Amino acid sequence: MSTINFADAVFQTPRRVCHSIWDGLPGAITQTRAMRRLGRFIYRRFTRHTVRNQSHYTQFMRNPPLLDVLARLLSAYQIGSTVKLASIGCSTGAELYSAMYVLRRARPDLTILATGVDISSEVVKAAERGIYCPDQPAAINGLYQEGRPEVFREDINALRDVFEVQHGGTLRVQDWLRKDTIWFTADATEGGLAATLGPHNIVLANNVMGPMDDPLAEVCLRNVMNLVEPGGYLVVDGIDLDLKTRVLATSDFKPVLLGQEELWSADGSKDGWPWVRWGREPLDRTEPTWELRYSIIFQRTQG
Repeated sequence: MSTINFADAVFQTPRRVCHSIWDGLPGAITQTRAMRRLGRFIYRRFTRHTVRNQSHYTQFMRNPPLLDVLARLLSAYQIGSTVKLASIGCSTGAELYSAMYVLRRARPDLTILATGVDISSEVVKAAERGIYCPDQPAAINGLYQEGRPEVFREDINALRDVFEVQHGGTLRVQDWLRKDTIWFTADATEGGLAATLGPHNIVLANNVMGPMDDPLAEVCLRNVMNLVEPGGYLVVDGIDLDLKTRVLATSDFKPVLLGQEELWSADGSKDGWPWVRWGREPLDRTEPTWELRYSIIFQRTQG
């Protein structure tokens, strides 16, 4: 029986039963090429077009290996240089503040200018305030679902260099991370984004385009790519892999493979593939386009 016929037969049983069977299989089986192909078929046929829920969920230090690799890439910049960093779909600011924390600690000699952009004015205001309540999401009255809290109480000690603990237990981002940071309300799917923001050395666009329909996600991706200056870096995650691979394959962006496997598996919120839309497809080096497909960081070529 072919992989496709097998999948059709399997899906005559309830989805939750199939999910349970899959989860109960040993890794030696699920990691085989045949099962990976089946998983991709399941995702494309039964999961990819399920309900797409957009939320304002973000989290401090969501993918530390990713930020560490970006810090290593800063070694190419001379002492005293200015680096412009943008976060598209910044939500309440946790990712941008996290990036500023890691990059400024790694290269205190650089001037790092940061810009956060989101479609919701309420979450932009929350990001600019930089005040968070442990175990409570800051994205109140935003356009989309609030999502999970940006920081949990048990994480406060690990983030003590990021926050000042205020009276009442709220957490305020320290001033050395807030300085040289501006915030915009804008729709990244509309034209004129590059003209408004200008070129940047590093552009973060994580978990923004996944819930979009493909045509809109492609427009958004191309708009974001236009923000990256030659030699700069695009960080894009949480997007349909087929779409990302197709667009980047004909672009002047090349994958950065430094720490690729660790980056790909670091975000625990992306478990559940192939049964949930946001699940992380396992890295498969037998896939012909694996370098593009499973990379998160891309560098724009010079000239």
